[in-house]
Amino acid sequence: MPSNVPAIEVDGLTVRFPVRGGVLGKVKDYFTAVDGVSFALQQGEILSVVGESGCGKSTLAKSLVGLVPRASGVFKLFGKTVNGGMAGPSRVCDLVQMVFQDPFSSLNPRQTVTEILTAPLVARGVPFADAEKRALELLERVSMPAGSLQKFPHEFSGGQRQRLCIARSLMVSPKVLLCDEVTSALDVSVQAQILHLLDGLRNDLGLSILFISHDMQVVRALSDKVLVMYFGKVVETGNADEVLTCPQHDYTKKLLASVPVVKRFA
Repeated sequence: MPSNVPAIEVDGLTVRFPVRGGVLGKVKDYFTAVDGVSFALQQGEILSVVGESGCGKSTLAKSLVGLVPRASGVFKLFGKTVNGGMAGPSRVCDLVQMVFQDPFSSLNPRQTVTEILTAPLVARGVPFADAEKRALELLERVSMPAGSLQKFPHEFSGGQRQRLCIARSLMVSPKVLLCDEVTSALDVSVQAQILHLLDGLRNDLGLSILFISHDMQVVRALSDKVLVMYFGKVVETGNADEVLTCPQHDYTKKLLASVPVVKRFA
């Protein structure tokens, strides 16, 4: 990929959902979940999207991989326009993979880890033996034992499941990871391990990461840049240190003020 172009570039992206009513369920109006969002994720960068629940963070990420339709806006992937300019959603998924918030519902409980991890490559015509070899390599990369292959998801802890989800997302060797609240369902000690893993993957594999979170402490520890969303719109963006230390928008100031502070009592 050309190193001088952003991994992801979005201009005026809008996502709307129909509001239906009446006996026939006709569309009466549209709810705008993402309203004219623009940003650029540079190669090798971690960009955090922050904001309260319902501000459109997850919808924004899902629209990039085609899980929800975009109403308008331009989406470029490594300089090439996705809105008709690239070869369909399958091409996007070769370059961009998403890791979801809940590791418990993200994995098929009826499949073994072998089936879960090899499926993306087998579906692309890769021989099973090669796919299994790749799965073993990635299990080691995310610090999971090789014996995990024959187990089912219910046999793992939440942190281990999230590691498996990350391994699955890496099977097709993507260039971009979309991480949607990947630490929010985990214990604090496990959160730190997952954050360390993601930072290591960024450095070792050259990944670009769009990291969605409402935890400002996590964002401060991981991010290069921060994008703040409020009611579907971008209200502030910039380098992480600048935004989190000297916020300019009132909403960003309120987000930072809401972070709990531990006080010692005599």
